[in-house]
Amino acid sequence: MALGVLVALAIGLLVVFGIFAPAFTAFFGMEIATSTAVPTAMLVFAAAFSFYFGGMAASYRASARRRLHGVLVAPAAFVISPIINLATGQGMFPGVEDAVTVLLAALFLVVSLAAAYVGARRGEALYAYNQRMRRRAPR
Repeated sequence: MALGVLVALAIGLLVVFGIFAPAFTAFFGMEIATSTAVPTAMLVFAAAFSFYFGGMAASYRASARRRLHGVLVAPAAFVISPIINLATGQGMFPGVEDAVTVLLAALFLVVSLAAAYVGARRGEALYAYNQRMRRRAPR
């Protein structure tokens, strides 16, 4: 599961700061800072993309209960964040004061859980396929 969380965080950072940043700056210019819809959609996509691959990696590498390990990537990442915030002296969720922000955080959790579930199913299927091919391969 730790591998899945690391994969999800790495892909999320690469997507947000590596792939999308130059593209959105080139297409939308600096007006992106005044709009909240485009960055929110970009972050929702990045969360889904990264937790899909994180769930798939965790599911593939798990020794048992592959789908469960893949799905647990998203809640593990959402639990790690408040722990780090508390350790640094901030509140559990700094900046989350109004209902819209709480709903947005819930949206991210739901999207991340759904993407991790789909990725976990794919990782489980990929592992089963690789095991079948390994048994069929001539030695």
